[in-house]
Amino acid sequence: MQASGAIAVVTGAASGLGRASVEALAGRGAQVMAIDLPGDGLDQLAGHARITPFSADVSSGEQLEQAFGRIHERFGIPRILVNCAGVLGPARVFRTDPQSGRVQPRNLDRFRHVIEVNLIGTFNAIRLFAAGLSGCREDTGEDQGVIINTASVAAYEALSAQAAYGSSKAGVASMTLPLARELARFGIRVMAIAPGTFETGMYRVVPEHTRRTLIDDVPFPKRPGRPEEFAHMVLALVENGMMNGSVVRIDGAVRMREPRTPA
Repeated sequence: MQASGAIAVVTGAASGLGRASVEALAGRGAQVMAIDLPGDGLDQLAGHARITPFSADVSSGEQLEQAFGRIHERFGIPRILVNCAGVLGPARVFRTDPQSGRVQPRNLDRFRHVIEVNLIGTFNAIRLFAAGLSGCREDTGEDQGVIINTASVAAYEALSAQAAYGSSKAGVASMTLPLARELARFGIRVMAIAPGTFETGMYRVVPEHTRRTLIDDVPFPKRPGRPEEFAHMVLALVENGMMNGSVVRIDGAVRMREPRTPA
């Protein structure tokens, strides 16, 4: 499997890990379909000879079906899918009213939104991508396509207030093997990457004391990961035919611990 000459789809393509993956695949010679919500980040990808932006919400079945339909009609069947669309979104269990002191359960909307984007959105793209390749003859022994999903070290060591994010990423990690087994007869490999702390928009909204703890806990190198390092792993997994059914951590050997709130 080679990226060069292949049609690739990247979700969450407008920024962060997705943007770096788009650029790396295009640089390797792939024709990249960049899917994200409408906005300046997506608009900036227009005009590149090997990148075509598509506006869609990954959590919407209808919107993503339309996007894949346009891709199939204009470009053909994609062979590479990289799912990077995701949101952080705190989802605590309850809140205490500062005036009355009453404890109230949190609204479900935040939890539901994180699950819909990170987990359901990932599966949404997978079902459409795999359906496009399902016409391939079974049992050829050849590499027909590859799916790379974005999990997180939070799938294993989520912090407090990350119940939604951690469970969504644990779901992404957990469906890697069953999907790899299901799609094996079509020659489609399925992998997931579990990044640690990376320099993305999510990282910049984390409180400063939490960021310090996250980096202090990294054995080596003591810095946030760079999006291009994630993209380098994407290329490696695309082009290594024996990589299938596993979750690869890319985290500097960190194992996250709960940051202490500053006095």
